[in-house]
Amino acid sequence: MADTPLTPDDQQLARDAQNGSLAAFEELVRRHEARLFHFLCQKMPSREDAEDMAQKSLITAWQKLHLYRAEASFATWLYTIARRLVISHYRKHGKVKLCELEAADSVLVETNTPADECRRAEEHATLWRVARETLKEEAYDMLWMRYRDQLSIAEIATALERTDTSVKVMLHRARKTLARALEAEAAAEAHAIPARTLNPLGTPMTILNPC
Repeated sequence: MADTPLTPDDQQLARDAQNGSLAAFEELVRRHEARLFHFLCQKMPSREDAEDMAQKSLITAWQKLHLYRAEASFATWLYTIARRLVISHYRKHGKVKLCELEAADSVLVETNTPADECRRAEEHATLWRVARETLKEEAYDMLWMRYRDQLSIAEIATALERTDTSVKVMLHRARKTLARALEAEAAAEAHAIPARTLNPLGTPMTILNPC
């Protein structure tokens, strides 16, 4: 019996794409375009702008694919390209009101009953809204990459061009700042869900460990 072919990882696909395989790059796009879009949606004025920026990021990745080194995560490299393009965009056009992710973002919700799904969606929407309003952009990006996209500390450090230690310190400070902001919002609204339950992993914000 013939062995079942192994699914190539991102690094192998990137090497194949560097050797001219358009199919390999298309597979990389398929794997990463949704996460890239959601990352950019909370940075751009509208969903349409986020789609345009995601497309621009992928085109740039294709054009600069010869610069990619396979020992690094392709997702991290793609995030680095996207963040630089966003920075360049706002240097030219200035900052405006950012678009908001849909409250019922299924990637952020573990589905049980419809009521559970709605409740969790609202909790996650509250968390990311408060994070957007409270944290500086880089700190917000760190939380997003760590808890929304499950990147490692090393991958985040590479994408943000920082050291592993500085990422750990900034994540710790960002979690504490966000926890205080969530608690303040919960206290201001008697009917709000307790702030200590509102975090990306479903555990108290104060015990999240970035390591």
